Amino acid sequence: MTAVRNATTADRDTITHLIDRAFFHLDANTWLVPETPQRSDVMRRYLGLHVEHAVEHGTAVQVALDDQDQAIVGAALWYPAGDPGPADYDTRLAGAVGPERLHRFQRFEHLLHEHTPDTRHDYLGFLAVDPDHQGAGVGGRLLREWHWHLDAAGRPAYLVASNKRSARLYWTHGYRPLDGGRDELLLPGGGSMYRMWRVPGAGDSSITDLAGAAGDPA
Repeated sequence: MTAVRNATTADRDTITHLIDRAFFHLDANTWLVPETPQRSDVMRRYLGLHVEHAVEHGTAVQVALDDQDQAIVGAALWYPAGDPGPADYDTRLAGAVGPERLHRFQRFEHLLHEHTPDTRHDYLGFLAVDPDHQGAGVGGRLLREWHWHLDAAGRPAYLVASNKRSARLYWTHGYRPLDGGRDELLLPGGGSMYRMWRVPGAGDSSITDLAGAAGDPA
């Protein structure tokens, strides 16, 4: 079984680079930074703000380790509901992404946090698995690790899935589309993300259970 441990400040750069590699081709990232040669540099500066904040102030930052060499191959970053984000964020965001991209990032973050439930919950801001280890159960292992704590505390979880493929993974771990027709986030550059909610104790489901669900991400 893949080992999971809590992250430390020494892991911040590794986690930042991991998320960049895992998210490089996502619709959101290609819209935020269309220029492929510049994308990693910009996104790593942007992601670094959020990774640093999560490690210092988040509910939990957990990493999955390779069975052979103990390298970090996955990461889950959880934040408390209502988290204010990094200090002096507007100024630091502008410095990270540059003035020519600032409006896109601000627009994306507005869409990302629109319709966030007011109910107390933990927010899964990032779940990333190294591309060479995807499809091996690493993401599910990270989810189960923190779900155990959420279930024990009776606390729901909220996330915005990056695409239909990731929404399928979250469905199998008890997440359901946010109700009231608020589940689909239409990205300005094309593609969709999916707002999802998990009640405490929600068990695993078969992917075939997706058929006919509201906001079906299949």
